[in-house]
Amino acid sequence: KTNYAQIRLNFMEIFQQLGKQIEQSWRDKNYSEELFPSVAAHALRDFGLPEKVSAWDTVNWALGQDVLPEQRDLSGRFGDPPITLYNSPRFHIDIYFWLDGTTAIHQHAFCGAFQVIHGSSIHSSYEFETKEAINTFTELGDINLDHCELLKVGDVRKILAGRQFIHALFHLDQPSATIVVRTHRSPLHLPQFEYRKPYLAVDPFFDEPNLTKKMQSLSMLYKAKHPDADIRLGEMLEKADFQSTFTILGNMRGFLRNNHIEQFFKVEQTENRFDKMFEIVKKRHGKLAEMIPPIFAHYDKLQEFISRRSYVTNPEHRFFFALLLNVDGKERILSLIKERFPETEAIEKILDWTTELAQTKVMGMNVPNALGVANFDDFDSFILEDMLKGVADEEIQKNLVEEMSNQILKKQPKTLPDGLRKLEIRQF
Repeated sequence: KTNYAQIRLNFMEIFQQLGKQIEQSWRDKNYSEELFPSVAAHALRDFGLPEKVSAWDTVNWALGQDVLPEQRDLSGRFGDPPITLYNSPRFHIDIYFWLDGTTAIHQHAFCGAFQVIHGSSIHSSYEFETKEAINTFTELGDINLDHCELLKVGDVRKILAGRQFIHALFHLDQPSATIVVRTHRSPLHLPQFEYRKPYLAVDPFFDEPNLTKKMQSLSMLYKAKHPDADIRLGEMLEKADFQSTFTILGNMRGFLRNNHIEQFFKVEQTENRFDKMFEIVKKRHGKLAEMIPPIFAHYDKLQEFISRRSYVTNPEHRFFFALLLNVDGKERILSLIKERFPETEAIEKILDWTTELAQTKVMGMNVPNALGVANFDDFDSFILEDMLKGVADEEIQKNLVEEMSNQILKKQPKTLPDGLRKLEIRQF
């Protein structure tokens, strides 16, 4: 019979020991926040947590405690759930569970280190070059991917405060879990920006009560299909600052898209309601307004890939979608595939996955397959292979004609492809 009381006692001792070790080492360095990431990372590597406890031990411990330590993220905004395991006056230790794959690109208003204790992740680091500071909470600039890597159980990374460490984690397993040793929030490193590709840095914690309540009221009008909803939204946009405009459009644009049932019965198709509202935004903000559509377009692309990823259960297919979601550039993607599957050619792996996804039917969804490309066949795979190898478009066309000729001689097919579909494949 499992002695859960003894397990919980041992668990508490482990994190008490870790916390005391970090406390002593940091005190010896006069509580320097600049040095804390190194202190925390060294302690995590030295302590060997993955060999001593499992992620499930933390859940059993939390459920079995009469009183938990003060929980630092009570609402669970970061993690599913986050559980505080140890508290001290200057730092605390959390475990974050992740059931969904992705976290936004973000920076931190604290410092420390984290260690993977369960599952694996794609870890991406970024740089942001500010072009225009709209206000304290909103900036425009260029978001550039700096580095990508695969993290597995036991791996440790430092967390630096502010823009020294802009990153995102995409968790490959369900669940994944990380132990985080971190300082409490520091006002010196606020706001804690999130980054929305390709141009925007925004404070996700900014909360303006008047705007929040007005958006709630607008949402009610749209849900009730009130005839004046668009009028009231237009009036708000005519007076809104740029930050509020982006927030309003982001929250309301789902209501402005034509309903699929209405489209089917050819009702309300004569005008794109979002475009009408955006004309108001352009009149109000001029060139600044041009930054908004690419941000929404990138968000929609991410949501499409997240949706496709939910169709599949094969871990390799989910890994492939995770790469497409999070990694910019063919060479980086090929390198990460090679790292995860060292015995296989990366391009061959992509071709296999693409073919398998094209053959994976999705029940109950209006999509041709899990790939999202209709009638994907051998000729499309042939084009994709040449594209992955960096073959020029003219050469691809020449190679395809030769391949088609060979197929005609072999099979005499009744039909041929309607033409090169490079554009559709490139978009995938």
